Amino acid sequence: MSAFQRRIWLAELIDPDVRNHVPLAWEVAGRLDPGRLRAALGRLVAAHEILRTRFIEDDDGLSVRLREPWLPELEVLDLREAPDGMMDWLDACVRRPFDLESGQLLRAALGELGDDRQVLLLCLHHLVIDGESVPLLLAELDRHYTTPDRPRPVVQYREFAAFQERQRDTDAWNTDLLYWESTLRGASPDTPLPVPERPEPNGAFQVPLPAGLLDSLQKVQSEHRVSWFMVAATALAVTLHRWAALDDVTFGAPTANRDEPPFAELLGPCLNTVVLRSRVTSDSTLLDALMQMRDQALDALEHQSVEFDDVVARLKPPRRFGRTPYTNVTLNMNLLDDHAADLDGTRLTPVLDDSLRSNYAKFGLTVTMAQRDGRLIALMAYRGDQLSASHAQELAAEFADVVTRFPQALNEPVMSPGTGRRR
Repeated sequence: MSAFQRRIWLAELIDPDVRNHVPLAWEVAGRLDPGRLRAALGRLVAAHEILRTRFIEDDDGLSVRLREPWLPELEVLDLREAPDGMMDWLDACVRRPFDLESGQLLRAALGELGDDRQVLLLCLHHLVIDGESVPLLLAELDRHYTTPDRPRPVVQYREFAAFQERQRDTDAWNTDLLYWESTLRGASPDTPLPVPERPEPNGAFQVPLPAGLLDSLQKVQSEHRVSWFMVAATALAVTLHRWAALDDVTFGAPTANRDEPPFAELLGPCLNTVVLRSRVTSDSTLLDALMQMRDQALDALEHQSVEFDDVVARLKPPRRFGRTPYTNVTLNMNLLDDHAADLDGTRLTPVLDDSLRSNYAKFGLTVTMAQRDGRLIALMAYRGDQLSASHAQELAAEFADVVTRFPQALNEPVMSPGTGRRR
């Protein structure tokens, strides 16, 4: 298995309440035939070993095995009088654990909405998919739906896991490990959040951002050679600096390990986590923080061959239950536009629902930046045992204020009088 698979599997073994499910939903403009769709899902499973991989815990530890091809059940839902039923189905899937030893980590449903509209619902375990491979999943499903008599060879996930293992202890791997050891030396492994007096339910909500924000950030991006992700990362760092009254904060960002050509179109999780560290002084401005974040992000991508687990093993930070060192606050980038697709002449448009994200909150705080139809969307999910709903809303409002005013606020100080009053 890959290092990412081992990490999230161990996280579930340590805390059974953690859910690493990936719920997916698309509105379908047109008609999909349930029988053909189920058969296509079966051929998809047969072609890609990752979708029939068993994760086994025995006396020898953790290991993976392949099972024979299996035919997923396809539930057909009548949602004509209950369109919210699609979220009820996904919510139930997220709450229901997968049997990791079964090798059946995919659930599917096709809902009828009426007026020649349907909804396609999938729920997979993160052990077998990541966001980068969702477009490939749809492309492969389309191929097996439309041309079942044209099989083609595919790269299997075990090839990626074997490649990853071969990189360990190479010169490049050791150089990257030394980079992370130097970069994170002296950093606190935990960015403090205001813990509620009593644990609350997990929560998730959309952070209000103005229309046209992407356009307003264009000048900053071109003038300072930064991406909108770097702007969002800086805004989050500034929010954390002010929130915790700390001049040194860290947070995590998932990255895709798909640089090698054979794995560019691989079905399965090819993820790593890099740590972004922001350090400021009393004189630092937002522009200073942005330039530092640009360098941090570029260096992180250049040195991402070392798995996050190896970095933590080298640094040996103190551990706290329910908190991941350096990344208990995480920033995701999700290009939803990439997840739209055509399936045998029908158009699949992704459905976004905030409530699903609260059920599988793995970190104290997760900010997800999504781009859809040329507009930036921000989602915030949090663990109720580490952050209250009211504090999450206040933090979100401050983050939204920083990112919205960013072009006009570059010369403002990061730290100001009154900073940290919420701590």
